[in-house]
Amino acid sequence: MKERKSQGLSGGLDLCAGGLSHILSPAGVAALVMAVLAVRGTDGGGVALETALAGVLAFAVLPALVVLIQARSSHTRDVYALEPAVRQRMLMAGTVCYLMGYVVSEVFSKSPGLHWAGATFSAAAAAVWGIDRVWKISIHNTGAGGGVVLLAQLSPELFPLWGVLPIVVGWARWRRGAHDLAQLAAGTALGGSLAWFLQGRYL
Repeated sequence: MKERKSQGLSGGLDLCAGGLSHILSPAGVAALVMAVLAVRGTDGGGVALETALAGVLAFAVLPALVVLIQARSSHTRDVYALEPAVRQRMLMAGTVCYLMGYVVSEVFSKSPGLHWAGATFSAAAAAVWGIDRVWKISIHNTGAGGGVVLLAQLSPELFPLWGVLPIVVGWARWRRGAHDLAQLAAGTALGGSLAWFLQGRYL
């Protein structure tokens, strides 16, 4: 009976970790940032709803589709457990998506918050793409690290909520066996450092 309960708990935790890996993927964090920008409104330094929706398309939907297509082509059941060569192609395509989104935001939007977010997503994707050639850094925690700095600045009143983002994401990826603690910590530090550095350029 105890063993069955233990197996049930373990299975539940695995399911939870899998769900969080999807919801709080870099695409999910990007969608969250766009939602906060929309809620703030243009008077509060945010963006109009249609601009936020365009941001979701560029920084969340398209990169997520890239991951799904790459996973489908590699016939893997776990969309994040890709072979190194496939992972490199995914990161390259994701970086291109983010850079395109950033260029479009610079041309069609005057929101410094949107420009900052786009620059952070693009720089983080490019950095992870380069690092991944020699070491498997956590893409998820890079997104969470950048996301927590962006969200803390855009919506400081909810900082206690944003502050746990890298911890929750890190637990999910560790539970899934995708990364060790060094890879998770490095990803968080990379994303957070890039967002902090770029903040002075855009805000």
